[in-house]
Amino acid sequence: MTTSSIERVQRLPKDLALIALAIQAGVAVAGIGAQLIWSPYAEDMRRVYATAQTLVPMLSSAFVNWAFAALLTWCFVRHALDRHGPAGLARPAGARGIFGVVFLLLVLAQGYVLAPLVHQAALSYIQNTAGSMAAAGFVFALSSVLQLVLVALIAWFACWLALRRQSGGSGDGVDASAPVASSSPSPRAAIAWVVGVFFVCLQMVMSSLFQGWIGMQQAPGAGPLVLGWIVAPLVVLALTFWGAWMGAREAAQPRPLRAIAASALAFVLLQLVCIAIAIAWMLWVLRPGHVGNIVGPAVGLAVIYVVLMVMLTRSTVGWLYRRYL
Repeated sequence: MTTSSIERVQRLPKDLALIALAIQAGVAVAGIGAQLIWSPYAEDMRRVYATAQTLVPMLSSAFVNWAFAALLTWCFVRHALDRHGPAGLARPAGARGIFGVVFLLLVLAQGYVLAPLVHQAALSYIQNTAGSMAAAGFVFALSSVLQLVLVALIAWFACWLALRRQSGGSGDGVDASAPVASSSPSPRAAIAWVVGVFFVCLQMVMSSLFQGWIGMQQAPGAGPLVLGWIVAPLVVLALTFWGAWMGAREAAQPRPLRAIAASALAFVLLQLVCIAIAIAWMLWVLRPGHVGNIVGPAVGLAVIYVVLMVMLTRSTVGWLYRRYL
């Protein structure tokens, strides 16, 4: 195998991730454009999309889905590259084309076959529950979770099908099991990005579930929507990136599946600690004779949440990558 072939294979994770991102964005833009221009209900749809209550959550969810698909694609391909080596993935050409075609077909099937079925099932459930706002919110939350699960399955299957023919041996005397140099500028940065983006996706799923359980009792203004759907995820991304960056230190290899595991572990531990603190605070507030406001404790819990977010991402990354530091 020539040096140029190895370099081309090492670019596969980034190239396939960009392809996934472009396909997701292109299909979404084309679908929305068709609704706004050629749909019989185009006038009504334009009025709906013009409201902040629809536009802000839709854009935020779309960007999260696109980032999630690109992230998982990069992780799956990088994992295959680490496992088989460049020689084990480079014999047949065309992985990019295979991935693009398969990913596009699966995304179209999700959007135009599975999504209408899920929508009909959701409407039936809401009608059977007397159309309550809580039921509608709960269905919205489950739909968001299902959408992310489908995106993950689509990314995995497209990567597996594109790379399946590539594995199975090395060529030209290159050791397929040899360590692979990272195609990213820094393995440390790659780990931090994987941890941060995956943590934001989990946080958005948790937010959707929470909103689904409590229901949408009133329509918030544009300010709270931007703060909750755009600013907050960016802050979470920055904090978790920082924590993972400190935990990774001088890691020699990205090991993306370990980064995903570290992100998920930090997220679960963070929720458990905050739930325990919230329960303890409620028991303190409900004790006889206690009088106090909730503003101070709420601000304190928010500060604790932020600090623990950084500390836990740093600790979990450092723990899972201790053998690669």
